[in-house]
Amino acid sequence: MKRCLPLLLILFLAGGAYTFAADSGSGDDVHQDAPVEYKTNDTGDQYIKIAIMGVQPQNFDQQLKTGGAAELGYHRFISSLFALGFDIQFGYNPTIGSNMFTFVPMTLTGTFQPYIGRFEFPFTFGVGAALESYLSRNYFPGLVLKGQAGAFFRATESWSFGIESEYMYMPQWYRDHPEYNDYGLFLTVGLVARYHF
Repeated sequence: MKRCLPLLLILFLAGGAYTFAADSGSGDDVHQDAPVEYKTNDTGDQYIKIAIMGVQPQNFDQQLKTGGAAELGYHRFISSLFALGFDIQFGYNPTIGSNMFTFVPMTLTGTFQPYIGRFEFPFTFGVGAALESYLSRNYFPGLVLKGQAGAFFRATESWSFGIESEYMYMPQWYRDHPEYNDYGLFLTVGLVARYHF
């Protein structure tokens, strides 16, 4: 009898474990049948953006030629469709006198980004300040307003690639010398890579 009691106890525990495992398996089947919603981006997701672009001045009566710029940005999603971030850009435009107009806009941005499958379409508005330099004249802080629109393909979970265009407004206001007041309008088109994490 003493030998039968441990054997019955082992059989009882094995049968209970088998029943528990079968119940757990059937529960998993129920969850597997439920649809799973995949979101490309969710609250707390972040990305770093690197861009190179051409810069076309929209005013200045052809005194500025087409130039270029590079941009680096950091953005964090506050919902699946909205992100807040910061961009810094380094740009230049040659002048007809072979001089160089340079600008460094730094902007806080808000982005609305809908997506269809692996394609993402960010619309961004930014406001900030710029350092502008031409010959021996430096201007800081200059107001910067910009609007961007782009189209991206999410190649992997971590990388997306695409094109983006922006329209940028950079005025210069001088209190002591209002005759120097001016404003710049610039259109950019660029290639962009984004690292998501």
